Amino acid sequence: MCTASRTTLSRYVFQRKKDRHVNLLYVQDENSVGHFAWIKNLSRLVSAQLSKKKCRRYICDRCLHYFNSEDKLQTHTVDCGKLNDCAIRLPSDKDKWLSFNNYNRKERLPFVVYADLECVLKKMEEEKTYQHHQVFSLAYYVHCSYDNSLSIYNSCRSVDCVAWFAEELKNLAIRVKNILSTNVPMVNLTSDDWEKLRSATHCHICEKLFEQDDARVRDHCHLTGWYRVFHNLSGYDAHFIIED
Repeated sequence: MCTASRTTLSRYVFQRKKDRHVNLLYVQDENSVGHFAWIKNLSRLVSAQLSKKKCRRYICDRCLHYFNSEDKLQTHTVDCGKLNDCAIRLPSDKDKWLSFNNYNRKERLPFVVYADLECVLKKMEEEKTYQHHQVFSLAYYVHCSYDNSLSIYNSCRSVDCVAWFAEELKNLAIRVKNILSTNVPMVNLTSDDWEKLRSATHCHICEKLFEQDDARVRDHCHLTGWYRVFHNLSGYDAHFIIED
């Protein structure tokens, strides 16, 4: 037995389909009172939602995928019973729209490390082991998004280059930690900055339009002291700024 809502999606699916199988339609009235109705023809119920063409659809009453022939449906039914252990639930009218809201991920990372290594294939004496990958060269590049003078490139060609790289990363982590722990105060706003603050109509991070009651907050990068503007700090995911 399969129950479905007005948007025709499976709410509950029996694990074992018996010889006498009945599909039920579950609907709710304005008072949220639920009712069950017999689905005599699943194709007639669902086809109008799939296409404007008035032709029969062969629909799987387990996952609601549809096909153009009975043979294709029967082939699908064998796999569907083994693979689909749960019913498919589509988004409702309230949550059917997706939007980007991880605004903190739009901020550039202050430091990024790119690394690569090269190996030689060393033949082994053991019969079961043919070759051994031995690192002989390693290089890395540290890119700083706000100060190019802090970007560096370094490399090492040695059998001990991996140990060298681990030590380099350790020292780099210490230097970056000291930099990120420093809170540079906001620089004085220029007349142009004040004009941008007063005339701004959209938040530069979430790109949403300012509402009439939105409080525009002055903020700055804690690494450079540069001024930046956004609105609704109390409702905004500001943890990444505060942590800096």
